[in-house]
Amino acid sequence: MTDKPNILYVFTDQQRYDSMAVYGNDFIKVPNMDKLSGQSAVFKKTYVTQAVCTPSRATMITGLYPHSHGLVTNNLCLDESNPSIAKMLKRENYKTAYIGKWHLGNEVVAQHGFDRWVSTEDYFYRKYFTREEYMSINCDYHHFLVDNGFMPDREDGDYKYFSRLFATRIPERYSKPAFIAKETEEYIRENKDESFLMYVNFLEPHPPYYSVYDELYDPDGIPLPPNFDMEPGADTPKKYKEIREHAKSEGRHFPLENEKAWRKQIARYWGAVSLVDKYLGRILDSLRENGIEDDTIVVFTSDHGDMMGDFGMIQKSVMYESSTRVPLLIKIPGVTDDQIIIEDPVSQIDLVPTLLDIAGCPVPDELQGRSLLPVISGKDGSIENDVFIEWYDEPDAELERAVVTHDCWKLSLKRSGENELYDLNADPRELKNLYYIEEYKEMVKKLTLKIYQWQKKTGDYAGRDLIQI
Repeated sequence: MTDKPNILYVFTDQQRYDSMAVYGNDFIKVPNMDKLSGQSAVFKKTYVTQAVCTPSRATMITGLYPHSHGLVTNNLCLDESNPSIAKMLKRENYKTAYIGKWHLGNEVVAQHGFDRWVSTEDYFYRKYFTREEYMSINCDYHHFLVDNGFMPDREDGDYKYFSRLFATRIPERYSKPAFIAKETEEYIRENKDESFLMYVNFLEPHPPYYSVYDELYDPDGIPLPPNFDMEPGADTPKKYKEIREHAKSEGRHFPLENEKAWRKQIARYWGAVSLVDKYLGRILDSLRENGIEDDTIVVFTSDHGDMMGDFGMIQKSVMYESSTRVPLLIKIPGVTDDQIIIEDPVSQIDLVPTLLDIAGCPVPDELQGRSLLPVISGKDGSIENDVFIEWYDEPDAELERAVVTHDCWKLSLKRSGENELYDLNADPRELKNLYYIEEYKEMVKKLTLKIYQWQKKTGDYAGRDLIQI
């Protein structure tokens, strides 16, 4: 591999960790993800820093926790004063590109050191744009559809746009995944003789939970989560119960009130994952066809998970494993030619320093994670790292901080006082909250201290009222 390898960072939106064979799902059809996992370091327990789009995505770009980069809820704009991996690598003469959904403000304009910018979203985030001149701009995907003879299906005054649903109901070759793959292949072809950093984001399997692969899976054959119909216990946070009841009464497109409805919903979700897999394959093939496969680091992950039936819940925004855990594959030619399985918990806070380290670039002191390269390369056999997750939700200001220890205990402290403790080794599906049981009080104290020390180290002043030391 060259001294200045390319970095291809592909991530999906809202993809559960258990959505490929290496994570235990032998039912879903994702041959390209499965093939990539065989050539990668596979991190079996990867956690996001916050289980919702904007805060998590900002961490992937900056290497900072949400409370540090400031984007603690959705639809905020990432300030240019924050570090970005694109700016860091441009100083090392890398070319840079971002293709797909951004969700960090001003969706339709290039920013934060990314020179090539291909946008796929517009109206959904338009009301959050910070400048009036951006309000009339449509995304690149909009222009692609117009150029291919499609007419926008929605309008807001003089502003015409394509809805997300429209994009799932047209022939596959015009779908967002196909467009993203086309643009990515073009960039690879044009820059194969340069060192480049490229972030590529697929919207799927995020809602609307529709795709051209809606019928790929027979709902009757879909296995349901073993805890999908479990009633929440008395010590379950109120927020979780409300999410479950909303899913049962309304769902996303239809009430998820019985097994038949859930099988239909999960089948569509998996169909969207399989659609992404097809176009991930096109992108990976392009690396080989252009002769740069052996000079390109490939990362595959997602910005957060989806409950998708666990405890009868859907979507994200909770501290359960299916919401906070995502797949993470890191392929390093010459290092991961044979699959490497890493069982220790890790955080996406570590991804920016890891990529800089692999590329041989300086890792700025202000980054809050650490490089995983020593573990991947075998120089460090164990991470023994505690992982921290946060939540801040306006307007109710529900605030949470959680730790997952290297030996797989999880403590979640909430401003509401509805706290949770799980032994993930004995209880991986988080069926029994141990927080209120007397014999676990010392464990609660031990893990509370870990959260306190992390808050002190990273300047998490907003969450300090959770801790009683």
